[in-house]
Amino acid sequence: MKIYQWIDKYNYKNSLKIISDYSDGLAKGKSIFYSFNPIFWDKYLIRFILVFSSVITFQKSAYKAFVNLLSDKHSPFYSSDFNSQGYIKFRDLTATLFGFRYFVDEQTLSLLAEKKTKHEEIKFEINSNPEVSIIINNCLRLDYLYNCLSSIRKNSESQSFEIIILNNHENHFITNFLRNVSGTKVLSVSTDVTYDEMAKVVIEQALGKYIHLLNCNVHVKTNWLKPLIETLRLNDLGSVGSKIISLAGIINTAGNLMNEDKIAIHKHRDHPEFNYQVQVNFCTADSLALSKRDFLNLELGSLSSKNTDEFGKEISMALKKKLNKNTFHQPLSEVISYKQLIPSNQNLISSAEYKKNAVLFIDDEIPAPDRDSGSNRIFQIMLLVKSLGYHVIFLPVTGEKRKDYFEQMIYAGFEVLYQFPNRKGMIKIMLDKMPEIMTAWLCKPHNNKQFKFIFEANKNCKWIYDTIDLHFVRIQREAELSKSDSIKKEAELIKALEIDIAKRADTTLAITDDERFILEEEGIKQVKVIPNIHELRNNSTTEKSFINRDGILFIGGYLHKPNIDAAKWLINEIMPIVWKSIPELRVTLLGSNPPEEVLQLQSKHVRVPGYLHDVSSYFNNSKIFVAPLRFGAGMKGKIGQSLEFGLPIVSTDIGIEGVGLSDNENVIVANQTLAFANKIVMLYNNEELWNKIRNNSLEALKAYTPNAVKEKLRVLLEN
Repeated sequence: MKIYQWIDKYNYKNSLKIISDYSDGLAKGKSIFYSFNPIFWDKYLIRFILVFSSVITFQKSAYKAFVNLLSDKHSPFYSSDFNSQGYIKFRDLTATLFGFRYFVDEQTLSLLAEKKTKHEEIKFEINSNPEVSIIINNCLRLDYLYNCLSSIRKNSESQSFEIIILNNHENHFITNFLRNVSGTKVLSVSTDVTYDEMAKVVIEQALGKYIHLLNCNVHVKTNWLKPLIETLRLNDLGSVGSKIISLAGIINTAGNLMNEDKIAIHKHRDHPEFNYQVQVNFCTADSLALSKRDFLNLELGSLSSKNTDEFGKEISMALKKKLNKNTFHQPLSEVISYKQLIPSNQNLISSAEYKKNAVLFIDDEIPAPDRDSGSNRIFQIMLLVKSLGYHVIFLPVTGEKRKDYFEQMIYAGFEVLYQFPNRKGMIKIMLDKMPEIMTAWLCKPHNNKQFKFIFEANKNCKWIYDTIDLHFVRIQREAELSKSDSIKKEAELIKALEIDIAKRADTTLAITDDERFILEEEGIKQVKVIPNIHELRNNSTTEKSFINRDGILFIGGYLHKPNIDAAKWLINEIMPIVWKSIPELRVTLLGSNPPEEVLQLQSKHVRVPGYLHDVSSYFNNSKIFVAPLRFGAGMKGKIGQSLEFGLPIVSTDIGIEGVGLSDNENVIVANQTLAFANKIVMLYNNEELWNKIRNNSLEALKAYTPNAVKEKLRVLLEN
């Protein structure tokens, strides 16, 4: 380990301990002078040693941090209106030296002096048809309001919104400043805004379908609004609250549960424990979103909105009591609060429910359902498991968050463990959770081998080994095709591993009945079948007929060798025969990560677009789907995907394996080059056969719909 990495590692751990312990003290009623308590002295000494080590090793990041600190005339911690610049620099420098500034979020805005902001202009575009009405309340300090509005303007993504500012005229500087703010609605309200007064504002002024209550003493981070509204849109919820980050960079509020042990959060803002969408009793109204209609149905009476914790609590309780709608914490939405005191009654998961219903999934990486069949299958399975009432935890072996796909997991309501602060930390978090996990679902043989140690942490946890497909069968077929002794030996080793794991696991999952029979012949008793999951996606009112389609289609992730072989066999051997009969026929090879040997197949008749998020237009416009797979195992996702769209298929016996399709009924089958080419030509030119295959293939999909597989999962997990 490099010296810089060592310094950073221990700086992180030591500074987090300092900040967490200090925040715990404040939450328990200690004064701000609690930082002088002797319990911190050993930690301060370690911090000094680490700072000195950074200096003598010329760590650039350390020098840069202190230069930035000294060059900035302002601070987010101390008002420039009430403190001299020298005092501010001394306090910030001291706090940094003692480790109290280590985790400050890079988006945290400094508090500017009134003389600097009172003439500043902030402009927003007027939106006559906004989706969201942002209502900013508790406008007591100009520096807070200026940062709140500035952050909204800076971080305004594609979301459609309007801004309504409630001014109680307690601060004349704010009243004067608001004359320079354009594109917003500024309304005069009483000192303590009651619910009734707020409801009147919503009725008379709010144009949005949703309202977002935002406290003046917070400023928003990038993309804070979209996750709140997206969560409301995807679920029938009452309200959704943001993750509230303190100035120190740790969690201030991440939802609240009542009637639980009062424990302060005070964790790092990136800790996995507090970064998944979860139901809570209430969220603070510092940043809270709900529908306008629901808000107006609450009738909360005379509650003062100055206390945003109580206001959020009353809203959430009323939504649950009157409308039977729940409140959720959404960690993808983050705001930074200038509040110094941190509530102490915060917890996220009801431990009794958590222990009863947790299922842990482990796979190579966070699923990318639009990129490969295996990802789509496990993602759909987790959705169904969650719909059955289980809490889903997912651990990617890589530990990487894979940004867009991580967000997809959060919106789905899954708890995702990831590197925090490193992979070792991720494993520790998982092991800490193991006593609460009832079932561990491990995908692929290498992950089962690597993570079998988790069952030592909870001997009552049930072990599900999900083969995905039988790897040794696929490799054996590759060996037969290539006549390679080395690949044959590889298949033997993989087979020994897979059979050994299957014997150890409580239940082994095959993806098809064919592979279930293979496992049972090897003496494996507890074998269940959980296939791929597919939904019908064709639209009978807009679908194109035989005569209005052209071209043939193939799709496959090219990190999978059978797909590379299939594409090369199709273009190099099969299509030259087809082109003799249909010279202008075009072929599209869809799929992610095409290697050079696939890219070289491109020509005026062959397209290789690479990865595309939405491939529906290709399935809806092509006339035939081809899957010339010569080796592989399990249920092929590409076959199910084509069935979803009702696109007639020409494939091999290996390609349709385990799907339950019959030649000339709901699929066309050929296994040799000449036969495959002739079948393409026959189906391409025969409208009657095409319609027969299409209609029957749609019927064949019913066995793989979510409802059909959900029942299999229910029985599996209950038993």
